[in-house]
Amino acid sequence: MADRQVTQQNIIGLLGKLDDPDADLRYMSLNDLYGILSNPQSTFISSDHRSAQGLAEGLLKALDDQHGDVQNQALKCLGPLAIRLPFEILTILLEKLTNMTASQTIDTSVPNTALRTIVDTLPRPQAGQPAPQNVVTAYSAVSKILIPRLTGPTQSASGRRGSVVRGMLEKDPSKGFSSEAIDVLIKVVTCFGPLLQESELATLQEPVMAIIHNDTAGTVVTKRALTAISALVLYFSDNQLNSFVARLIEALSSSKISTVHRRHLIAAIGTIARSAPAKFGPHLNSLAPFVFAAAGEDGIVN
Repeated sequence: MADRQVTQQNIIGLLGKLDDPDADLRYMSLNDLYGILSNPQSTFISSDHRSAQGLAEGLLKALDDQHGDVQNQALKCLGPLAIRLPFEILTILLEKLTNMTASQTIDTSVPNTALRTIVDTLPRPQAGQPAPQNVVTAYSAVSKILIPRLTGPTQSASGRRGSVVRGMLEKDPSKGFSSEAIDVLIKVVTCFGPLLQESELATLQEPVMAIIHNDTAGTVVTKRALTAISALVLYFSDNQLNSFVARLIEALSSSKISTVHRRHLIAAIGTIARSAPAKFGPHLNSLAPFVFAAAGEDGIVN
């Protein structure tokens, strides 16, 4: 108990230093916090809401620091903190980070990186094994907050009637699509794919395919979307996969399809065939004619 009280006091003192005007002192405070969070003796935080909330708020503030080294150290702390947070505070942290990704004034790569760090650190399901309670709890937080914010739009935290927040995967009028948001989705799928519900897979599929169908999406964001759809397909049910292939065929059969659009869809077929050959293989006979028809004599898609 004495050790716990000492650690609690140390945490309070270090969090107070995050407001210090000296960037070096803020950095060192975060370095010391990382040491505390990485120590097995800090597991009490999961049942100490006051310490957990203070740490979450302190790291959120540090993520908005003007000094990159301070930001990076805060990101480093998020991993060991995430696995110590009670469910309620974990969901609050995820919600605030997703809200930061919609900011027009900060570098949104920071909150997106923070989200990936947290998801990657949380306990995840293991193949062929039932999910233990800590994994179910982690998935529940991701399912409740992160997946709806990825697909959006969601009700604004301001609570004003009709006020909504754009989904992280939706196109921003000034910035376009976010490849960083797609990377968050990929991390969610690779870590929690076996637990994703069919409805969640469907809602995640829609904005990803909207990017692939979009002629104006940039090369980088399209490549990330292709990676995302190949990750999602791994967890599709047979009915979902059949529906997905039917929609691909419908799009490729359209007389109005553009060259860029066709190229994106054929790239999707190739990416999925490589990532999930056993699952996707039975559908290749239906899709191959579209690939061959679009290929020139030199084998390059027109």
